[in-house]
Amino acid sequence: MFDAYVTGGRGMVFAHAASTIGGIYFVFINTVKMDKGMIPRTIKKTYSVSLTVFIVPLLISLLVGHREQYKIPRIHDQGISISFVASKCAYPVLVDAISELKLLNSELGQLAISSALLHEILGLLRLLMAPLSKAKYRSVAIRIELSLCAMSLFTFLVLWPTIQWIIRRIPERKPVKDFYIVAILTGALVMAVACDSMRVNYTIGAAMLGIVIPAGPPLGSALVEKSEAILSNFFLPFFYIHVGQQIDIYSINNWRAFAALELIIMAAYIGKVVASILATTCFRTSFRNALLFSCFVNIKGVSELVTFLRWRQRELIDVQTYSVLVLTNLAVTAIVTPLISVYYNPQRRLESIAMGTLQTALPDSELRILCGIHDEDHISGIIHLIKASNPTEMNPICAYVVHLVELVGRAAPVVETYSTQKTKAMANSTDHIMRAVIKYAEGSNDAVTIQPFIMISQYETMHESICKLVKDNCITLILLQFIPPNEETEGRAACLHGLNNNVLGYAPCTVGIFVDKRLNNCSNSAKPANFCYNVAVFFIGGPDDREAMALVSHMSSNPGVRITLSRIYLEENLVEEEDDKCLDEVVMNDFMASNFGNPNVVCRRIDANDSNQLVNAFRSLVSDNDLVIVGRQQPFSSRLLEETKPWVEYDELGIIGDMLASADFAEGMVSVLVIQSVRILKKDPKTVKALSNSSSNKAPKTVKALSNSSSNCDIDIRTLALLEFSQVSSSRSVGSDLPHHAAASKSQLSSRSVGSDLPHSAIVLSPTAAVIVLLR
Repeated sequence: MFDAYVTGGRGMVFAHAASTIGGIYFVFINTVKMDKGMIPRTIKKTYSVSLTVFIVPLLISLLVGHREQYKIPRIHDQGISISFVASKCAYPVLVDAISELKLLNSELGQLAISSALLHEILGLLRLLMAPLSKAKYRSVAIRIELSLCAMSLFTFLVLWPTIQWIIRRIPERKPVKDFYIVAILTGALVMAVACDSMRVNYTIGAAMLGIVIPAGPPLGSALVEKSEAILSNFFLPFFYIHVGQQIDIYSINNWRAFAALELIIMAAYIGKVVASILATTCFRTSFRNALLFSCFVNIKGVSELVTFLRWRQRELIDVQTYSVLVLTNLAVTAIVTPLISVYYNPQRRLESIAMGTLQTALPDSELRILCGIHDEDHISGIIHLIKASNPTEMNPICAYVVHLVELVGRAAPVVETYSTQKTKAMANSTDHIMRAVIKYAEGSNDAVTIQPFIMISQYETMHESICKLVKDNCITLILLQFIPPNEETEGRAACLHGLNNNVLGYAPCTVGIFVDKRLNNCSNSAKPANFCYNVAVFFIGGPDDREAMALVSHMSSNPGVRITLSRIYLEENLVEEEDDKCLDEVVMNDFMASNFGNPNVVCRRIDANDSNQLVNAFRSLVSDNDLVIVGRQQPFSSRLLEETKPWVEYDELGIIGDMLASADFAEGMVSVLVIQSVRILKKDPKTVKALSNSSSNKAPKTVKALSNSSSNCDIDIRTLALLEFSQVSSSRSVGSDLPHHAAASKSQLSSRSVGSDLPHSAIVLSPTAAVIVLLR
């Protein structure tokens, strides 16, 4: 059946036609996905690496080819072309390979993509200039070049304005009309046929049309979404069939020519290894990464097969040369791709990074928050949350507002600063988000600074870019949105849950998952003078709850924020370490002492013997609040908590957070913020014991014990500092540094509203604790 329909006469014609169309659309779609705006930046930043990785193997291959090409029949005219293709790195092939390996956001992946982009430009220039060197008559070459110039003028003077007109007619958040999609796809075929009629490589015409179509939404994404499936599942399989049909292994009988051709090809591959080692030295990378980078740039694929197949169809090479070229590229790619997958794991670097937490933030310092926003519907909740955190001139907030966009219709991920200077005819979702937060910052009297970013990446690897941005800017808190699934966002919501879990697993700082139930219907006024925000806090214990209290401490000084703190005691089957209990009490006592006399802070004690009592307590408190803050996990076991685990629907919210975010509480109208402290360090009981038993005159030994065991300690640095604080404060009375009216007993503080006329501040660290923070 296969022989009759594919390898037969009509089948061969159909396979040939389908493979040619597949090659045209492969070039067109990948040119559309190319981000044209990154070309100048790429050339400026990585031109030295790109040119080195291209020129060195090309020269080596040409030198070898000059000595060996006479041994290969009918290759004299294509010797330079073979060296050029072997030395060049195809941009669409490399991007597809790196995307499948999930390394688009890695450093080596980004460097390889940048190098391939410049190589692709050089390859396009070579195709444009090829008629001058290959035409037998000068008049024919001039005629071809003039035709190409005319086609280029037509593309940029007629087609580009037409594409812009189509984009302006596409309504925001509406699908692109099928008529426009069909017209553009037909135009790609027409451009390819026009180039072929001029005796020029037909891929040039498809590339010309793809260049004038902007990557990403609305038009570029629509073209990719509606054509990539049929390209991958229909046209490209026929292309591979046609490529395979042209291979004849038994034709490889001239072993002298075979050895000469392999020397030319392998000279280019080995040259890339040498060039990669030389080029990456300027980036101060390791020898291992240099070898891995050479594996990236040695990946071959469809672009090279299109070139080889065209050479064979025009009989520029014989069957043996064609078969060797295809099989060698296939073998090299089959070797280097698994090597990259096995030996390159950029996420290992994320596990060794720890930036800090809200508890380690110094008093009267700038609080840096990364706000990840998916769409403009949630911007109001983020602004109110920043406003509730009490930004002032003495305690400013720097918000890195990042619009997180899925990588659709683009080849490579993008992380760049949003430019507020550019004027656009039509505003998109990113413009609306940035204008809203910038307008709020302008009215905050310099208390809030906005650093706008746009991040376009695959959701599976977006956490790598987020963690890198956190590391580069010393950010303390990451705020991510929780998008509940519905009929419209079910598939997207699953990807976003995966993103949240990845960030929680690899983040080098505190992470907050924000469930915004009120959206733009928030009752709070946008004017600072009328700002009113009710916050409920549930404290059970553990590092996450203590980190949540650090954020609440920032909010407690805001006169427009009313805080209800509920200290929950789980009576039965509770297994909690004494160190955690001590730290919990220190944090609670410090918060109540700092807010003694503050009428906007109310503390309550809740004893829960079973899950019903706990749920009833939650129900009675959350309905009158705009926001509920809880820690994600509790580091102890309780039968009460174990009972609720099977009912947890979203793991990134934790047991308590998932319960509060459900539609059963307060009719689903209360927003929830779930806090997780940094998860980098692991626990060392000896260090905790040494810190808790040491005295203030043994500070150097304490610091030394911490520094020697920091690699396996999961207690956050503020936790260790609190231990030091508790041991220092134990030698004096509770209220020795406070006014007389603030020196209340623990029972008095826990049974009344707390506050003080003292200004809000974080716990004052002892010298040992300060050195600990600096060491970390």
